[in-house]
Amino acid sequence: MIKNSNTRFILLIAFSLAILIITLYFGLSGKGFHFSNNVAWLKNEPGIRFGNYGIAYALIDNYQIKNAISATGHFSIETAFKPEDFDTAGFDLILSLHDGKDDSQLIVGQYRSHIIVMNGDDYSNKRKIKRISADIFSDPPKKLLLTITNGDEGTRLYADGMLIASRQDLNLRMPQGDNIRVTLGNSVYGKSSWRGEIYGLALYKGILDRETIEESFNSWPKDRIFPFQEDQNPFLFFTFDEGNGPEATDHVTGTQKLKMPPGFHVLKKRLIALSWSDFQASKGFFTDFIINLLGFIPLGFILCALFSGSGGIFQKKAILFSAVLCFSISLFIEIAQAWIPSRSSQGLDLILNTTGALIGTTICRYFKMLGVESIRRSSLY
Repeated sequence: MIKNSNTRFILLIAFSLAILIITLYFGLSGKGFHFSNNVAWLKNEPGIRFGNYGIAYALIDNYQIKNAISATGHFSIETAFKPEDFDTAGFDLILSLHDGKDDSQLIVGQYRSHIIVMNGDDYSNKRKIKRISADIFSDPPKKLLLTITNGDEGTRLYADGMLIASRQDLNLRMPQGDNIRVTLGNSVYGKSSWRGEIYGLALYKGILDRETIEESFNSWPKDRIFPFQEDQNPFLFFTFDEGNGPEATDHVTGTQKLKMPPGFHVLKKRLIALSWSDFQASKGFFTDFIINLLGFIPLGFILCALFSGSGGIFQKKAILFSAVLCFSISLFIEIAQAWIPSRSSQGLDLILNTTGALIGTTICRYFKMLGVESIRRSSLY
């Protein structure tokens, strides 16, 4: 009898370890992510290419922003790029300027065939934060020179020298924090990967007029180097003409560097986020909801069975110990996911995992009670 009990207990330990390994594997798997940074120099022309999970970034001197742009609110952004495709499922960031606060970041993103420019992180447009957008991409994708001007007359978008969108009621803001990161091909969290090629980036202290914008477009295909309008007061300018190495140099200062490290680098980590935006009426949300709820039921069940057969306080408090251990395992997974760009560290996942574990322990306790009752009844007869 004792031998059978020991064998049963060893089997429970083995099953517990197996289920724990499976849970950790699915919780920490990269879902296609590799830790190498998927950014490469173009071989036949100036520029860089972004694949899945690529990022390039620079920490810029914000003295000029605070003392020049903030005084008037006038600035222009010019960049040239070509997306890999326009059938993207989510909101992918081509460019962001981030000072540590999501609500003040300035972003240029792609959603399907649309280009979108705005402040903040209202990617799904649920909060109806003002933005300017235009349907500009065609099939197949082609190179595009995008110019954004912001000033007293609002915000305007130009594509290949032509005005394509204008909003007088929208005034974009440059971030004003002490540390401003310019990020290309992704967000600072590494969760909004954009795929395509970028050929140049310029930030100007004033508003580029239409003649200058048209001149830039006309000179770019001819020279094959991103147009440098030196007389327009640029404070940041990258042409990506280095062709190799881990960084590109700003042609205005000669000292600010855009880094392209060999390994993917998450600039800002979001630990166990929980907000109303997590709750979405979509197939993906409900799929994740069910997976996170059901995924921890086997672990809760087997741990409860293990503790119930161990004796002492562990047997008496089997449900409590099982729930606490499952919560700790889920917490570890969610914290680790903050470093994996293809995963999200979500408070809702932690709640669902723990709830699933409690369901598993309840099922285990129910079967144990049935077993005890069955033994009691057989002893009566």
